[in-house]
Amino acid sequence: MQSRTILVALVAAALALSFGTASANDGSIAAGKQKAAPCEACHGTDGNGIAPNYPALAGQYQDYLEQALHEYKDGKRTNAIMNGMAAPLSDQDIKDLTAFFASLPSKLSDLHGKIQGGD
Repeated sequence: MQSRTILVALVAAALALSFGTASANDGSIAAGKQKAAPCEACHGTDGNGIAPNYPALAGQYQDYLEQALHEYKDGKRTNAIMNGMAAPLSDQDIKDLTAFFASLPSKLSDLHGKIQGGD
């Protein structure tokens, strides 16, 4: 019985550590908010863009945002502004920024009832 209790405690500790590690790798929303100040010029303080030509980042999937920033940083996506903004970002900066923007409420909606012939 005692060995079973020890085994359960070890499994619980291992699970707690693995969850702690996973969330640390997802980025910090608070750190991302601090790092997002330069982004606000185009993407707005709420992450929804200051004009239609600036993408809304609020509520987007974090992994999508990470991929996009890495592609701007690596030059796989080209945009004169974003290539320069992404170039100095570390992997942790990217995780923090994308955690922050993904956490924000989005103003995005689908086109249901807004297109010709739609229901």
